[in-house]
Amino acid sequence: MKEMVRLNGKRAIFFDVNQTLVQQGLSFEQCFAEVWNDYSARWAAEDRPKADSLWEQYITRWQQRKKGRTTFKQLDELQQQCLREAFEALRIPASSGVLRGFMQDIRRLQVAAKSMAPQAAKTLETLSRTYRLAIISNSPRSEVLMMLQRFGLESYFPEERVFTAQKPADKKPAPHLFKTALQTMQLAPRQALMVGNSWKHDVCGSVKAGLDAVWLHPGAVGPSAESGDKKISQQRLGKRKVYLIKQLDQLHQLFG
Repeated sequence: MKEMVRLNGKRAIFFDVNQTLVQQGLSFEQCFAEVWNDYSARWAAEDRPKADSLWEQYITRWQQRKKGRTTFKQLDELQQQCLREAFEALRIPASSGVLRGFMQDIRRLQVAAKSMAPQAAKTLETLSRTYRLAIISNSPRSEVLMMLQRFGLESYFPEERVFTAQKPADKKPAPHLFKTALQTMQLAPRQALMVGNSWKHDVCGSVKAGLDAVWLHPGAVGPSAESGDKKISQQRLGKRKVYLIKQLDQLHQLFG
């Protein structure tokens, strides 16, 4: 990568959420096990399926549904359907309300264990004065909205600028979410830029849709990081530019 020249000419900045604006505390699997243990705590030990048995039933079905490019309209519905089938496989009685509550409890636990990325709030506050900010995320919409509310970020990302996948085929790196965001916000690809931590989902996905991208990649901690090295570099990926940053507040440098 070569050293970067300041970027100009953009009107909107799209952000990923997990591991970009918000840092993960507990995995989905960890939260799944904890919610199940709470749910089944009053059962007799000999009658209670183990958390890992239920997880195996659930994740097997989830992976099969994803590969099959399911026709379910919502990812939330797909998760509840996989959970229902997992419960049925282990002969665990559960109503639709219980299944929905189970998944909601997992999301609440996940969100509670997350933390704001360093400098995220300050960076968003500064950028929002000049640019329209939006979210493009593979996470379920309900989880994204819950995270934005918890960390007080709704003013930067109103609901109409939160773009999430409705079905697995729409998820990044597919261009669907990027194109939907551009059309909704009435932007040409050259007028927007994507910021995210995933090379495959955020960088390659946005480039396929015609956008430039910023790859947030902290890398290994070493002498350069300890000494405050904040050089921004760039490279070409096809016809688009990709900028490499190690910390979110480097966006101030990038956008001047």
